[in-house]
Amino acid sequence: MQSVFLDTDERLDEVVGTDLKLIQKIDGTAFAIDTLLLAEFVPLSPSVSRVVDLGSGSGILAFMLKYRNPALTITGIELQEEFHHLAKRNLELNPRLIGMEFEHTDVREIPARMLPESFDLVVMNPPYYPKGSGKIPEKPGRAAARHELNGTLADFIEAAAYLLPYGAKLAMIIPAERFYEACEHFKTAHFGMKRLRFVIPKEGQPAHLVLIEAERFYNGGHEPLPHLVIHLADGRFGEEVDRLFKHGLTKKPT
Repeated sequence: MQSVFLDTDERLDEVVGTDLKLIQKIDGTAFAIDTLLLAEFVPLSPSVSRVVDLGSGSGILAFMLKYRNPALTITGIELQEEFHHLAKRNLELNPRLIGMEFEHTDVREIPARMLPESFDLVVMNPPYYPKGSGKIPEKPGRAAARHELNGTLADFIEAAAYLLPYGAKLAMIIPAERFYEACEHFKTAHFGMKRLRFVIPKEGQPAHLVLIEAERFYNGGHEPLPHLVIHLADGRFGEEVDRLFKHGLTKKPT
């Protein structure tokens, strides 16, 4: 790996579950366990070759998926210029990863900037908090990453619908409290839920996140997966999370 210059607000992280090292901000926008869980949850079937990550930030999720299947062609879409630039720096830091690009685009402008039905899979970890809710962080980057300042959950789902043909899939992670809101947006955008998995922060507590796989124009039943527990009651990692940290992400068989 080539040498890398780091600004005072940056660090070089080893990405859990991979052999990648990527530049991250130290302002609270560095990737967290939700990104790792989504990267493992994403369905990478043989029919998936073109993937788009909406709200790609510094590219962490895109890099994790590329690690799982190096044959994927992946496009990251990010509005914040700071993070778009950081994603491109991370790509320069890993020149062996071909077939990746990052575009400086607003998800709300995708119909004017991209071709419809041009991807096999959309992935996204959209801002968690609705506009007008909670305290907005002082740092602009963290504020836009966590709050709907530049697009709502509906905007992200509508963009996914535009980019996916019949039968293609969307994979996402959102707060559990917004699950029913997402279901309403799915109906409007003609998505049907395929898989559903609630994430428990600690054994005995209610779910705080939910992993969802939805399919364009799907009208069947969904598969409710067992809850994913991050921490056991005694503080240890749950079995699946412990495996991820010890053995890494599931790679495509070669």
